[in-house]
Amino acid sequence: MRSWESATENMPFRQTRLHCVASVRGMTLIEAIVVLSVIMLIATVAAPSFSEVFATQRLHRLVSELEWLLVQAKSEAVMRGEEVSMGLETVPHHTVTSQPVTDDWTILARLADGELVLKPLSAADFPHLTLSRSFASDVLTVDSLTGRPHAAGSFFVGRDDKPQVRITFSNVTGRVYVCTLSGEAGYARC
Repeated sequence: MRSWESATENMPFRQTRLHCVASVRGMTLIEAIVVLSVIMLIATVAAPSFSEVFATQRLHRLVSELEWLLVQAKSEAVMRGEEVSMGLETVPHHTVTSQPVTDDWTILARLADGELVLKPLSAADFPHLTLSRSFASDVLTVDSLTGRPHAAGSFFVGRDDKPQVRITFSNVTGRVYVCTLSGEAGYARC
């Protein structure tokens, strides 16, 4: 065992050593400014990638809401025993050569008597995205017995003036298919 005297002999050395270590801890003002400027530089470089993430999320939200609008229209038609009609008058026709740039489309799902069945889907909720259709008719009607559309067609959701995602409503099976034209946006390729 160590005696009390031998323990106290080394005490001044320990105190000076601890005192030196304590004075080295912490940051100077210059170091703090340098660290903050590096963090700000990294945040500035990363900001454009966040805008891309937000745009992709908006695209995904429109695709999923349009997909669920079609699925719910099928369900409402069968459940109510009445045909559900979706007005597509304001949705432009899709062409291969040019993507229509419009931001005033609205899709309304109604019964034969004009009663709104589902919440309308509007371009106002999806800025900087385009929507076009390949359906020939201005009204997409869903059969009350089978839940299938009377005509097959697709919706094309685009960003940056080019179509990216296709949502197909099959009149044979009544299924809704989602795929991407360019292999982007996290969907299967068409």
